[in-house]
Amino acid sequence: MHSLIAEVFEPQTWLEERVYELLELHGIRQPREIRVSELCSAYGIELWDIAGRSRAHPHPYLPGRFVIAVDHSLPLPQRREKIAHELGHLLLHEGMQPWGKDAMIDWQEAQANHFAEHLLMPYPMFGPLLENCSRYEAPSRLAAIFRVPLSLAQKRFDRLLSRMYAKGHPLIW
Repeated sequence: MHSLIAEVFEPQTWLEERVYELLELHGIRQPREIRVSELCSAYGIELWDIAGRSRAHPHPYLPGRFVIAVDHSLPLPQRREKIAHELGHLLLHEGMQPWGKDAMIDWQEAQANHFAEHLLMPYPMFGPLLENCSRYEAPSRLAAIFRVPLSLAQKRFDRLLSRMYAKGHPLIW
């Protein structure tokens, strides 16, 4: 793979910048250090295993605290993605979902999805991981290293290719 220019890995949005600051605040510099359960714990958020749809909600016994309830039957990569998504809701939206406002809910869901992508697969960590790797092998390699679903790794890698193209970098490696 051609050497990637640092500007491709620089934050391009407010949300991406905030997530990278969060990672820096917690000293997270390597994929193996991205432990969503520890991040939740750092913010006083409890993780509960449930049977059913994953969600975040106020803690039933501790005012001002929250719970992320995650379907216990999910494989680890999907579980990490769900926790990161719900953590995004809590950190960005304080767990609030207004009723009857479909456009607002769609916006919050999209924002929580992007939060999860940036948190679980930060672009600055991609560079050395993609050395000596074809663009066809990259998504599965990234999925394994970042412990995320292949679909998320593919989406994130496709966005990186789009970003490289937009910045005028070659997409052949």
